[in-house]
Amino acid sequence: MEENKDYRKGGLWDENAVYDYVVNTFKAYADAMVPHSPDLAEQYGKIQFYGALESYTAEYLIMSLDSYPTPFAIAAAEILNLAAKQYLMEKGGDPDLEKGSGGLYFTKLSQEDRLKIIDRITSPEGIIYIPAGLTMKQGDIAPVLPALNRLTMMGYYSEWSGYGSTRFMPPDKRILEYVPIGWKQVGYPGPSMGYRVAGAFDFAQKQ
Repeated sequence: MEENKDYRKGGLWDENAVYDYVVNTFKAYADAMVPHSPDLAEQYGKIQFYGALESYTAEYLIMSLDSYPTPFAIAAAEILNLAAKQYLMEKGGDPDLEKGSGGLYFTKLSQEDRLKIIDRITSPEGIIYIPAGLTMKQGDIAPVLPALNRLTMMGYYSEWSGYGSTRFMPPDKRILEYVPIGWKQVGYPGPSMGYRVAGAFDFAQKQ
């Protein structure tokens, strides 16, 4: 982001531009991990078409990364985009983006190439894309980036999207407004409020 002057106004960060930069990067990340599935929709019904974009998974990633002792969402977005720029250079392509693009190199890649970048930076030997100016060291970054894959799946298959308009409220204020897409796709009926007797074990049959 430092190289892109579109993010600065009067020498200060433009908060709206930074927000768009981070959100769009993680939308591209989440979409690469859980994309739309038209083939599955044809076989198993329309519900199987939807992916991470419809489940607000990018927002879940940002919230989770910023819950670390050192907020990490902006840094992770920078790492993804710098790794994407390096990848484009290695392929012999033109890594330069048009003015106003906001340095979103990661979003420029195809889904296949995004997955290659994800594999590269989340492997133990691949965490080498550390933006200049960050106070973090490789030891700070190494434990976080591999968690991105797990966080994506947690955000997609958890109740996060079902909270709807309440998802950014404190946990005790959130309300499950509708059944999350991920639950419908896998046939999960939702949490039980409890049973008077064990529902998963037939004691009579055991005897």
